[in-house]
Amino acid sequence: MTPFCGFAYVQARAQARVGQLLGEQQWLHLAAARGLSAYLEEARTTALRPWVMGFSSASDSHDIERGIRAQFRATVVEAAGWVQRDWRPAVHWVAWLPELPLLQLLLGGQRVPWWVARDRHLSGYLERSGQVARAGIEQAGGSPLVAAWERDEPLDAAWLSHWQNLLPHCTSQGTRSLEQLAELLVRHARDFRALQPGQTRAALRELRERLQHLFHRCLLQPSGLFSYLGLVACDLERLRGALVRRALFSAEASL
Repeated sequence: MTPFCGFAYVQARAQARVGQLLGEQQWLHLAAARGLSAYLEEARTTALRPWVMGFSSASDSHDIERGIRAQFRATVVEAAGWVQRDWRPAVHWVAWLPELPLLQLLLGGQRVPWWVARDRHLSGYLERSGQVARAGIEQAGGSPLVAAWERDEPLDAAWLSHWQNLLPHCTSQGTRSLEQLAELLVRHARDFRALQPGQTRAALRELRERLQHLFHRCLLQPSGLFSYLGLVACDLERLRGALVRRALFSAEASL
C-alpha cells in the first residue's frame, strides 16, 4: 500500500473535475460574446454553467465578484469532503488565500469598502457599526491571520506557515511537492497585486500552466488536490474578469 493510497479516490474526483474545465478554444469562443447577456447565454452551454447560473444581465460588478468568491469557497468545501478527516483543515484553509488582500486592508484600519457589507460571508468580519470586527475574523477561523497582523507579519507568510502546520505527516516527496505548490500560489498572489492591468492575463496563464503540470505530475499525492483548487481559482479569475468587464461596459453604455 503506497503512502498516498487514500488519495486514489481524491485523484479520481479531481481528475473528473479538471476534465470538465474549459480549454483555450472554448474560452476564445466565449470571448467573442460582446455583452454580458450574450456571454452568460454562451457560458450556460458549457461546463461553466454551474458557476454562472446565479448571474443575469442585471448583475453588477459587485454581484459578480461576490458570486465568484462564493463559488471558490464552495469548491474548497466540496474538495474537503473528498479527503480523510485529518486532511480537511488544510484543505479548508485554502479558502482564506483569496481573501488575504482584503484582510490586509481591513486589519490595517483603512476605510472599509461599502460592498463588504453586501457580502453575507465577508460581512461577518464587520461590527454593526461597519467597523472591522477582529473577533468576527477569528470566529470564522482566521485567528492565525489576526495574530500575524498583530505581530506585523505579512499575511501571505502567515497563511503559508499555518497551512504547513495543518498538513498531516507526509513523505519527504509529498512534503516537497506541497511546499513547492504553496510557495507558487503565495508568490503569484503577492506579485499579481503589483501587476499592471495589461500584465495580468499572461501571469494568470503562466500560473495555470504550472498548476496543470503539477497536477499531472503529482498523481495520487496530496499536492494533486491542491493543484486542482489552484486550477479552479485560475479559471474563476478568468471568468470574473470577463464578466466584470462586460458588466462595467453595460453600465457605462446605459448612462
